[in-house]
Amino acid sequence: MHKAVLSSDRVMLLLSLVPYLAEHGPTTVTELAAAFDVSPSLLRKLVTILGTAGVPGETLTYQDDDLFDINWDAFEHDDLVSLTKVVGVDDAPRFAPAETAALIAGLHALTGVLPGESAELARATAEKLGAALGDPERTAALTVTADREDARLPVAVSAIEEQRVLAFEYRDAAGHHTSRKVDPLELSQHGGSWYLRAWCHDRHAARTFRLGHMSELQLLEAVETTQGEDPHPPRDAVSHEDRHSFTLTASLPAQLLPSIQGFDPEVIQELPAQRVLVAVEAWHERAAIQLVQVAPGQIIVESPATACAAVRDWTARALAAYDA
Repeated sequence: MHKAVLSSDRVMLLLSLVPYLAEHGPTTVTELAAAFDVSPSLLRKLVTILGTAGVPGETLTYQDDDLFDINWDAFEHDDLVSLTKVVGVDDAPRFAPAETAALIAGLHALTGVLPGESAELARATAEKLGAALGDPERTAALTVTADREDARLPVAVSAIEEQRVLAFEYRDAAGHHTSRKVDPLELSQHGGSWYLRAWCHDRHAARTFRLGHMSELQLLEAVETTQGEDPHPPRDAVSHEDRHSFTLTASLPAQLLPSIQGFDPEVIQELPAQRVLVAVEAWHERAAIQLVQVAPGQIIVESPATACAAVRDWTARALAAYDA
């Protein structure tokens, strides 16, 4: 039993016939009907319409050169559909190589957070795009290899989808280890790393955790609510600095770079006296203080102004406590 085909579906089917035939070449009516899951009789009716379909030319009227055509003898005697003239299809807009590469990168980024069937579809689509990205012989100009999936990512996704408390061990940028329990809110990706936004039971506040610094993830009980209300503050109540990352720059001796690897620094400039300028993605100004604490007096926060102010305030408080 073939599926029922409405009038609107017949238009879409007719539009699909031309690229299919252009790719597969002469095809029998029976094979076409099986490919599109319609009856052979309906397929034959649609094929006869091809001779009156096309793209209006410069005169905006349908002349002979503006219409599709098929080998009518092969169609009538052998039930074979063979295009002899194609119009308009080759002029269809196509992705530029850079656009295709961007699509592949986006699909790779999504694969880790998609459920099984959708993730497989994303992988297959990325592979097809990679195969099409190249010369006319379809030699791949880009090797499509999925990164090894982080086993922590699907656990975090499940915690959000199932609204369950998530427990884990966490290592902060300074190397300190703590045990946390959180109510997960959302996942985001920035600078190639995944971040979990969550309500921390231990800090009684919203916090952002870097997935790469989390370990021993465990799904616990369902997130508790009181009389159907959300126990967390509305998202707008969270400070701007707590919700958005910013780039922090600092100068330091090049030899100290291994000591701040937990901050994932990016060297952006070499300075005199064997010093370097680095950029660090941070979620709050306290990160500037933690960075300076690695080597006080040797690491200097250069920007932004709010981070510099946070370091100055911390220094002033430390000196005041010392004088007391």
